[in-house]
Amino acid sequence: MEVEASASHAAPILETGNGDVKMLKRMETVPDIKRDTAGITTQYIATGIVNLGAFAAGVCVAWSSSALPLLTSSSGVEPSEMRVEQTLPTNGTETRLELTESEASWVASLLCLGAVFGSIPAGLISEYFGRKKTLLYLALPLLVSWIMVGSSPNVYGLYVGRFVGGVAVGAFSVAIPPYVADIAEKHLWPTLANFYHVHFSCGILFGYIIGMVQSTTWLSILCASIPTAFFIAFIFLPESPAYYMSQGKNAEAKAAMRYFRGIDNDIDAELKALKEQIRNYARNRVTFKQLFQTRSTLKALFVSFGLMIFQQMSGIYPVLFYTEKIFKDFSISLNPPGAAIILGFCLVSSTYFSTMLLRSFRRRVLLMISFMTMALSLGSLAIYYHMNAGRIQDSSTWVPLFTLCIYVIVYAMGAGPIPWLMMREIFPANVTRRASAITAGFHWFLAFGVTKLYQNLVANVKTGWTLWHFAVTCIVGTIFVYFFVPETKGKTLEEIQQAFDGIQKKKKHIHVIEVESLSDAEAV
Repeated sequence: MEVEASASHAAPILETGNGDVKMLKRMETVPDIKRDTAGITTQYIATGIVNLGAFAAGVCVAWSSSALPLLTSSSGVEPSEMRVEQTLPTNGTETRLELTESEASWVASLLCLGAVFGSIPAGLISEYFGRKKTLLYLALPLLVSWIMVGSSPNVYGLYVGRFVGGVAVGAFSVAIPPYVADIAEKHLWPTLANFYHVHFSCGILFGYIIGMVQSTTWLSILCASIPTAFFIAFIFLPESPAYYMSQGKNAEAKAAMRYFRGIDNDIDAELKALKEQIRNYARNRVTFKQLFQTRSTLKALFVSFGLMIFQQMSGIYPVLFYTEKIFKDFSISLNPPGAAIILGFCLVSSTYFSTMLLRSFRRRVLLMISFMTMALSLGSLAIYYHMNAGRIQDSSTWVPLFTLCIYVIVYAMGAGPIPWLMMREIFPANVTRRASAITAGFHWFLAFGVTKLYQNLVANVKTGWTLWHFAVTCIVGTIFVYFFVPETKGKTLEEIQQAFDGIQKKKKHIHVIEVESLSDAEAV
């Protein structure tokens, strides 16, 4: 680690009197990342390591698509108890339980319900116990959940395992961004902030790929390897400088900042600004109750909640949770796991390139284009379903695959990342964490409801009308963005709050005084 190059550098730090000697010595043993003198490589690698938590969360989402087809009863019988299935020698498929459609929907959706209970308190826990400790210990419930999912003899073990895993998934969604914000330089923050969405998408793709093994036991083992790798890699990274500073541990804060900035950067000015920022945050800290007492904050919550409603009601999580089942419903000739991998690759690539779009285009424009294109894709797929059901059109592979790929691509470029991005742009700094926790909890609650009710919608109104429902929701979401969502790109917080309050800056009037020349005056 590049905290201090020698003992002569470390000694002045220990003399400050507010440093933990054991902590500083332990931080000196953190591996040096390629002697990164500027700190940029270190920040990228550290962000990639901490976002292995997002990768693990994406794997949890994709597990349903790969595992539920192996566990779901094809006969539709509602057994009173789960029964052990024999291994099928014809294709090597190994399943231990046989679930009904209703039970499978609970297994899928309980992950999101657990995320509700993990996301809301995660921000407060990280403030009191530290960013690193909170994130590090989240690997444990995730590992326990995979052990339960892989070894449970009945469906109730699956329920508990998925719920416990969901708690970790929700906590990751709230706890990872603050850690990245604490270690990132300002000019790198927009790029590093997108690592969460990229890693989450990569986790989904990984979950689809390992679905090719067609074994629930091996699926659980491979999924459990991700939180294990996260724990081993993340344990070597230091705590965030901001947390050390908030605890009065200035020596540790300086050591951590030196690690992330390298030996070539002058960190004294940044530490001074950080200390002032923490003082202002402590002075202006608000409670959850006070969030609902300010007009501008209420309007920001309205916009944030509205974006999450239309993001989730567009059907993205049912598509990701039930990808293989959806392709089976459309009777495509391509192997469903293979089609799911193609869909996952489109999601990853579009999420990666979304950073460039967010730099170039306005938020509102991207949101409206995203929702409208999603509506067109879902509407086209619904029409295809009705034509196929009415024997007007023979089954095809490219139509469902193409429309769903377009759907996830435009989602990843607009409706997916922008609601999360705008949370840090429309709220004041002293309320961002609590507002983000509430909004994240609301997001996961909606994801739970939509994922759970998807099977009911398909059973009652069939797949075609379910797709129409999602398409109409996307159209309404476009209208909502047009009338209620302010533009935040290139705007200050004051300008955004003025937009919420309906205050428009008046243009300065330039008074032109015409001075007549002496000759003109004499002529008159």
